Amino acid sequence: MAELVAVYAVPHTPSFVADAQLNGEKSEATRYFAEIRNHLEAAKPDVIVTVNNDHFNTFFFDNWPTFAIGTAEMTAGPNDHTPGMPWYDVRVEATAAKHMLSRLIGAGFDFSSTVDFEIDHGALVPLHFLTPDMHLPIVPIFVNCVVPPLPAASRCLALGRSLGEAIRSWDNDARVAVITSGFLSLEIGGPRVMVDKTFGVPDPSWAAWILQEIKTGHYDDLISQATEGRMLEAGNVAGELLNWIVALGLVEDRTPTILMDQPHLGNAFAAWDIRSAL
Repeated sequence: MAELVAVYAVPHTPSFVADAQLNGEKSEATRYFAEIRNHLEAAKPDVIVTVNNDHFNTFFFDNWPTFAIGTAEMTAGPNDHTPGMPWYDVRVEATAAKHMLSRLIGAGFDFSSTVDFEIDHGALVPLHFLTPDMHLPIVPIFVNCVVPPLPAASRCLALGRSLGEAIRSWDNDARVAVITSGFLSLEIGGPRVMVDKTFGVPDPSWAAWILQEIKTGHYDDLISQATEGRMLEAGNVAGELLNWIVALGLVEDRTPTILMDQPHLGNAFAAWDIRSAL
């Protein structure tokens, strides 16, 4: 059976790519992603499950699933022209994707599936920094974090737990890592952006409190407080916390091995070590 070896929660800020190209090692994103990449390489995964939200590039209002999974043999992107990012062709571990789809539907999650899709910066910014040669196949999972009604935080926690069970029940000896991505507090193009910026961080104290809760390994208060209304108070895309909550369901009560904060951007980087000795 497959083994879940590591779980990550990172940002997918599209400007990170160009910033890294411009500033190299002076780029904070470059340094933080390098630490996560070292952890990922030590975990030696064979497959990466990505959990993120689309940004109206793969799905739109005429077809906007709460949960979806890509089951094609290949995908590509970025389909949103992320500044500085090359075009990537990415293998999909379709057998694993179909197995996870079946198991998650069996667990009561009404997943959509797609074989005709590309991916945007939500999935590709982390992969660009962590696996730039795209040598590992992915299983792309999408969570609605931006179009109300959002799924409940408790539902996303349960999704993480069921996803872990689905991974471990895959009849393959593959080592699997999960990379989730999203912001904790962020406003894009709305009334709470900063002067001369396209974004704002309306509620840094909320983001800081979330990270303190994550450090404890106990999430009851976080799940009860992360209502749709409370998340959207922290920014019009702050529902991306739900991707982090999927990660918390995967790691259960483990505390992060790595936790790096970027309060001025409303995000953070985290890694959980689940791997067994090689």
